[in-house]
Amino acid sequence: MENIFWIVSKITWAILAPETLLLFFLIMSASFLWSRYYKQGRVLISSTVIIITMVSVLPFSDWVLRPLEDLFIIPDKLPDRVDGVIVLAGAEDISVTVARGQPSFHGGGERLTTFVWLARVYPDAVLLYTGGSGTLTNQDKKPSIVARKFFKQLGLNPARVRFESNSKNTLENALKSYELIKPTPGQKWILVTSAYHMPRSVGIFRKVGWNVIPYPVDFNTTKNFRINFDLREIGRFSQGIREWVGLLVYWATDLTSELLPHP
Repeated sequence: MENIFWIVSKITWAILAPETLLLFFLIMSASFLWSRYYKQGRVLISSTVIIITMVSVLPFSDWVLRPLEDLFIIPDKLPDRVDGVIVLAGAEDISVTVARGQPSFHGGGERLTTFVWLARVYPDAVLLYTGGSGTLTNQDKKPSIVARKFFKQLGLNPARVRFESNSKNTLENALKSYELIKPTPGQKWILVTSAYHMPRSVGIFRKVGWNVIPYPVDFNTTKNFRINFDLREIGRFSQGIREWVGLLVYWATDLTSELLPHP
């Protein structure tokens, strides 16, 4: 059932992602321009260009990401002792790492740098890295390939880290990690992941019975109103929409503790 849920969610988002829809509209409008529907093509291409420009200039990405990133703040003071530290995979660029022999990231590398730092703060804590291949193909290429190289470079012995390398999404991160660690009530575990992803992650971990201490990293937003032209804003906007949709779907399917988890 979990595998079917994952496959359906991957295919659905690949079709309905904002950047996919914008590309579809551009292709459709170009086709219309060379047919008897050229007037409709003009309207469609003009509308699409306006949308792309607005999302690239105005802080639409901030408006969808900031409410998520503001839910869980960085702890002012960490516990004197914790039983373990968990980091969710997702920042690793596996293909480039394999091709170049050097750890590479496509964003969110703060997840692993913070994990290494916490490993030094808590030398006796259990360290857990969780995450497998999240793609429909290349299931044999695991992000732990990148993590092991990176940990070694930063002086953290990979042998000290427990690797869960079979989970394909956040739900499986929580389920498979729980099965591997078997945490007991009263234990203190820190969870490290991107700030925008923390609400959904915390909700899922709580649902499986694991009450973690959130440590958000990889923030995308500031407190200021930003206006600048950057086409990468489309990707960030899509990232935020995807997370909101994920929260809604997980809540509707009873896979999270609440619609919008909070401290």
